[in-house]
Amino acid sequence: SHFGSSAQAPEPCHNNVQQHFAAMGAACSGQPTGTGKVVIHGMSISGNVMPPMLFILDNKCGSMEEMNIMTGEHKCPEKLALNPFGAMPIMKDGDIVLAESNAILRYLAKCYNPASYGLNIKEQSNTDWALDWAATTFLSKHYTNIWYPVAGFGAAPANQEDANKACVESLEVFAKKFLAGKFIGGNTLNIADYKIGSAVWYLEHPAIEKNSKYKNPQRISQYAKDFYAALSPESQKFLEGPKFFLDTKLK
Repeated sequence: SHFGSSAQAPEPCHNNVQQHFAAMGAACSGQPTGTGKVVIHGMSISGNVMPPMLFILDNKCGSMEEMNIMTGEHKCPEKLALNPFGAMPIMKDGDIVLAESNAILRYLAKCYNPASYGLNIKEQSNTDWALDWAATTFLSKHYTNIWYPVAGFGAAPANQEDANKACVESLEVFAKKFLAGKFIGGNTLNIADYKIGSAVWYLEHPAIEKNSKYKNPQRISQYAKDFYAALSPESQKFLEGPKFFLDTKLK
């Protein structure tokens, strides 16, 4: 028994050495490391909160804390100390605090799944292009005219039919440019897929067509279905909340 315990004793030490050298290797390679306990402050129904939360759930590196903007929680001193702009989502990972969905996605990819950003500068630049297109064009000029009025968070555009047509045309150009494969990232989701895929998944909900007459073009509809199917069970469960929220707009 004495010799048995002695024979097993070096194993934990060996593991510590392995961990030490792995940490040194990550530091030397410039690979950033996170705590693995990322916290996202926000509301699950938010199209800005959904992308980083789905990434976190798929990569098992954190959780969400509800921050109800309807009651002004984002304006309390504690939250303004994290994000002085008073918006969601807010991310905290150890001593790193970030806001803005795209910035958070880039950080998460670099720390927890570098391949989801791109394995080389060409792939990363393509991901950035898609993310920035989503921010400057799709979400701000088109999605805002469809999802927000249906959800009750914004006024309908002056001409809904024209707004719907403009959204379809923009998404068709997007599909031609970025969806040569199943996803923007090819056969696997990248961080731009989390951003855009979650938004067009939302637009697939029957409440959208019922209340705005908008319908995703065929390629985008398939992309939304493929996006949902590629998510982990945890992420799919998370999306039950946003789905239920839009279910209430069917009444």
